[in-house]
Amino acid sequence: MVLLCYQCAMSTFRLQGRAPLLSSREPPPHWPPTALDLGELEWATPFDVAALAVLWTRLQREQAPADVVLPADPQVRAYLVDIGLDGVIDGSWGGGGGSRVEPPLVRLTHLHSGEAWDDVLGVLWPGVRAALGDYTMASRTLDIMSELVDNAVTHGHSALGTWVCAQRYTGATSGHARGIWVGIADGGVGIPDHLRGNPKYNGIRADEELIRLARRPWVTGTADRRGWGLKEVFDDAAAAGPSDVLIRSGRGEGHFRLQRETRPYARYRQLKRPIPGTWVHVGIAAV
Repeated sequence: MVLLCYQCAMSTFRLQGRAPLLSSREPPPHWPPTALDLGELEWATPFDVAALAVLWTRLQREQAPADVVLPADPQVRAYLVDIGLDGVIDGSWGGGGGSRVEPPLVRLTHLHSGEAWDDVLGVLWPGVRAALGDYTMASRTLDIMSELVDNAVTHGHSALGTWVCAQRYTGATSGHARGIWVGIADGGVGIPDHLRGNPKYNGIRADEELIRLARRPWVTGTADRRGWGLKEVFDDAAAAGPSDVLIRSGRGEGHFRLQRETRPYARYRQLKRPIPGTWVHVGIAAV
């Protein structure tokens, strides 16, 4: 049984169970909290890590530092150190290592510009290529990340920056099929409000409808003829293998299952509360 819970008892933002930010049906219910409780966190994905980095950075900008309860499970704590979350959230994390999860494919990286990502790519490529053992898969994975980073830094206009990380799973400890999971999150204006900057779309009130439109070519928040970023992400994810994509932005969510030469499965819904910016998960199954 998976325990997923958000609570705001005594202004505590509590994340419990496995992948709470990825799996939860709701974003954080109240903001800002005075404490962050990760004590019962059992497993975190790159999406959870990147989104938590955005939320914590936002919290630090909005009020005095909150109290933190770190994961009680030493393996969870060690993995979060290995992926780099200890560099964002202060606390007595201890050393990394000791986790059964293999080293992150891409450690948590903070970006404020596309040029910064270009610099990072040259450093990342040899390690990603060696870890995946396949040139095409490594190239597609970094291409997907590059498109998402470009969208975030170009359209998000976030003072918080963009956070990106990735993990390869063997399935031994995650319980999921083998694959590559990518998480990218920013705290900027978000897809819906960005598209409403274009008079063609500013009358659409449903955020989930704007996420649906964002998948199409030429849909952009400006009058310029552009807007291919998400289209290319979806094409690359489908070509890489059976893939799962989740996009949350504003009060909208889109969940997509992609496969080469197959029409995408898409599901949209409205969130009860908005999230800051845009959060994206991409899961590529290893074939």
